Parts: sequence; C-alpha cells; structure tokens
Amino acid sequence: MRRNNINTIGQVIKKLIKNKKLSKRLDALKVLDVWNNIIGKDLEKYIKSTKFVDDKLYVKLRSSIVRNEMSYKKTQLIQRINKKLNKDVIKDIILK
Repeated sequence: MRRNNINTIGQVIKKLIKNKKLSKRLDALKVLDVWNNIIGKDLEKYIKSTKFVDDKLYVKLRSSIVRNEMSYKKTQLIQRINKKLNKDVIKDIILK
C-alpha cells in the first residue's frame, strides 16, 4: 500500500526544527559554537566551562582579570553572537 503524503527529507527536517524544544537545543549548540569561535584559542585556556540556559550564556573563568575584561565587553560579545546567528538568541552573559 502506498501513501500519497510523500515528504522530502528537507521538509521533514524543517518540521523537526520548528519543534520548540529541538529549536532551543539547536540554538544552544550554535551559541556555544559561535562563542568558541569568537573567543579563540588564546582565551579558551582561561575558561573552565560554558553552558547556555534560558537565553543566558554562563561562563566560568579561571582568571579574575579575564572576567573583568569580558565584563567590559559583554554587550559587544552578545551583539557579535546574535549577529553571527542572525537572530537574538542570547540576552545575557553571566561571568563567574
């Protein structure tokens, strides 16, 4: 028996991405990827961990000096991340 409702793989993927939970998870992965590209290898060694929850990027740092510098550039970092993602995904960066 054949079905008349044939969807392309692209259509199925678009439907999955529109699922709100999946979309948020994909956004979280993209934020972390863009963050790693922006900070680069030099600053990466000062970061203990990063996670993205509820529109906020949480960054644990090993250095208070780096934390201080990043806090001055927080707005700029948020804008760069959102620009790379072409939408306002991140609202705040919490530095610890």
